[in-house]
Amino acid sequence: MKHEVQRQLPAKPSIEEARRILQADQYAYTDEEVTIIIDFIHCLAAIDLNIYEQSNPQIHHLKDYNNDHSKKSISISKGKYRRTG
Repeated sequence: MKHEVQRQLPAKPSIEEARRILQADQYAYTDEEVTIIIDFIHCLAAIDLNIYEQSNPQIHHLKDYNNDHSKKSISISKGKYRRTG
């Protein structure tokens, strides 16, 4: 079973959304600075996605575990003097 991945970057946020994400008002970023920062982050994400695609990782899924032991007690130690409580 192969893990399906979204193989494209999401669209860049609008300038208003980017200002909110970067807390532009708190740091007094101009619209030009916000645009530069978002472009830079988007480029880093594209590089990261490219590296991920080239590495072609093999993702292994664990088998389903259907044995439910919650209804019965499982002793930790069977020794006479090794009590847990």
